[in-house]
Amino acid sequence: MITAKVAAVATGKVNLDKISLFISHVIPSDIERNNLYKAIESKVTLPVTFHLRQCDTTIVLQSTIFSWRLSVKTSTEKPRYIVVGLQTNKDRNQEPNSSIFDNCVLKNMYIMLNQERYPAVDYNLLLPKQQFSRAYREASVFSEKFYGMNELITQSNITPSDYNDLYPLMDFDVSEQSKRLKSSVVDVQIKATFNAAVPADTEAFAVVISNRMLQFQSDGNRMNIVYY
Repeated sequence: MITAKVAAVATGKVNLDKISLFISHVIPSDIERNNLYKAIESKVTLPVTFHLRQCDTTIVLQSTIFSWRLSVKTSTEKPRYIVVGLQTNKDRNQEPNSSIFDNCVLKNMYIMLNQERYPAVDYNLLLPKQQFSRAYREASVFSEKFYGMNELITQSNITPSDYNDLYPLMDFDVSEQSKRLKSSVVDVQIKATFNAAVPADTEAFAVVISNRMLQFQSDGNRMNIVYY
């Protein structure tokens, strides 16, 4: 049972006296260790691709129009998925559940990568009247696309009512990009319209998942990490 904070009760506080970070270590076998030594001595270069996750946040003004330029990505950092959520009156406030997001009567949202738009067709959302099937579909298949999980498993994690009431997140698949975008710097912008003015104290959160490259380069004595 959750109740409101009793009047005159002090704000809760957590004091951390010590934090320990555990990092697992991989100890190679003698055979693999010998192979590593040989690779280092031969001055080998090993390319590595990984997923970079970056979270940005900004204040949303009390308006029906919202435009947010996230950042400029280098030619070696390619956005693949962008997840956007909105929260009202949850920053520095321990009373509401900060894991729950708000729909803010969102009407439409899309991503601009330079001059390319994702998706090409408006959503025309009206969540209070259960008009969100396309947005729900994109959110429910995200794990299938990104992690390769079975659709029957991923779609059982969140129901349409949960999406509407608790997690109205906008998921954008921007992985299909033109050759022009793949070889150029990418400007990322979020555009949105609302059916009513956004409430005060509303924040927008955006998680950008990008492909990133690095290399392990050997100088003959040790491996060095080189980012692109």
